[in-house]
Amino acid sequence: MNIVLLTLSGDSTAAIRELQSRYPHATVQNIARDQIEKLGTVKRISFLRSLRPDIFCVVTERLVWQRGQDAFVLLGAVAGARRTIILDAYGGGREESRAQSLANAPARLAREAVISSTAMKRAEKELRLLEAAVTTRGDSRTNSSARTKAERDAVKLVYLRSSPGPGTQAGGAATHIGGFINAAMQLGARVCLISNDEIAGLDDNEIPVKIIWPTPVGSSRAAFDIYNNLSFTRTVVTKIEKEVPDFIYQRYARFSWTGVAASLRTERPLFLEYNGSEVWVGRHWDRVNKLDLLARYERLNLNAAARIFVVSDVERRNLLEAGIDAKKIVVNPNGVDVDRFRPGIGGAKLRNEFEVMADETMVGFVGTFGPWHGVEVLAHAIVRIPKQSRIRFLLIGSGALRRQVEEILKEGGFADRVIMLGAVAHERVPALLDACDVLVSPHVPLKDGSDFFGSPTKLFEYMAMGKAIVASRLGQIGEVLENEKSALLVEPGNADELTKAILRLAASRELRNRLGSAARHEAVEKHTWKHNAKRVLDEYQALKYQL
Repeated sequence: MNIVLLTLSGDSTAAIRELQSRYPHATVQNIARDQIEKLGTVKRISFLRSLRPDIFCVVTERLVWQRGQDAFVLLGAVAGARRTIILDAYGGGREESRAQSLANAPARLAREAVISSTAMKRAEKELRLLEAAVTTRGDSRTNSSARTKAERDAVKLVYLRSSPGPGTQAGGAATHIGGFINAAMQLGARVCLISNDEIAGLDDNEIPVKIIWPTPVGSSRAAFDIYNNLSFTRTVVTKIEKEVPDFIYQRYARFSWTGVAASLRTERPLFLEYNGSEVWVGRHWDRVNKLDLLARYERLNLNAAARIFVVSDVERRNLLEAGIDAKKIVVNPNGVDVDRFRPGIGGAKLRNEFEVMADETMVGFVGTFGPWHGVEVLAHAIVRIPKQSRIRFLLIGSGALRRQVEEILKEGGFADRVIMLGAVAHERVPALLDACDVLVSPHVPLKDGSDFFGSPTKLFEYMAMGKAIVASRLGQIGEVLENEKSALLVEPGNADELTKAILRLAASRELRNRLGSAARHEAVEKHTWKHNAKRVLDEYQALKYQL
């Protein structure tokens, strides 16, 4: 029996184990998303048919997030698979026979097309109304006279996370959301979270959480996002009217207008966390249709916000060039919880479990195996390490480039020196980083030539661990870290420089200790999530007295 496994998002390791337990005598051909993503429908079918699948299996991070499920089961059927299976990282699944898929396809696809068309028309109508309302509105007031003095002293905010897409349970987005909310509460704010997924690192016993799960429908990515944002907005606006917050804080998301609608309805200011242009992402990175419509939604959010929080000076300049009022823009870099990320938090035990010898240097990386994290450059640097060197590597994460990384390591004869854990729960990350002697952040420039606008959360987590860091001299990374003082900085994309820096640190415990201590001090003094949350709360107080 031949199983063809397509990984769309998440880690395929658990899916492979599940398939092997169900079909112990089957062979599994693992294909990556990029192998079929750019193919047209006919070529995609032809490619899959050439693999002769008995079973076609699709792996996604969470089933409820995965649009186009009907199309995938139909693809498996027309490619000749007797069964199509969709699995996610949380034990969810869907399975159909070829006969079922072919019989149900016409009605399913017609239904999805009608739902998508209706949602798009309704959303465009609402967009026109919101654009007009934002143009004519005055300032959002912060009147809280109906509340007690104690309630007024404790600022109340509603945090909105509305983007239907993967990445909540791990990675920078989850870290940012959890870090900000926990820090704001420690500073005395009262926070209510409304999200379309669970957020890793948050205790729902301490914070009120309302989850509005998405529905996996939509004939295109834009239709999926808009359909779910319609549902999300309808529920959220009603809830915010009852919550009566001082302000609304929203993590800007693709095709989202919830914060704008809630701000207009309640006359509460909208604070927008803007991590970058979704139009840019949709054009250059994570492609999406309806870019002209997406650009209107993006402008709507920027115009409606009383304050816009960006993570870097580069993003501030981008907004200024787009004509956004400078008084609205606040640079607020990412941060770290220095109590969770600290030295001596379990690394010694893990080194024993990984069978790392005392005289070996462990070099670690955590992040997405994606286009700008530089993981391919790291792989090329690893295979340049002399074979006699007592250096091991620990790579944590998953993504579209994992297959390429594995191939580079295998061809270079270094696969047995690299521990690849895949995606892990966020609570495991501090101990895993603590098991390392050196941490690497090999980010590369953006392919379209744009200035690097990121503020990588892993950078601050690395610093808080008190470990020696090798990082690219790129954007904010090169501003936060000082070469030879808190890190070794290398030319972005230069595998030779990265190799030399790793070898230098492996050879000098004194240098590792000096750089790590300085980095930890900088993180504690300047880059905690409390610093990040305080800037937001301070802006609210300043805005309150201006109005």
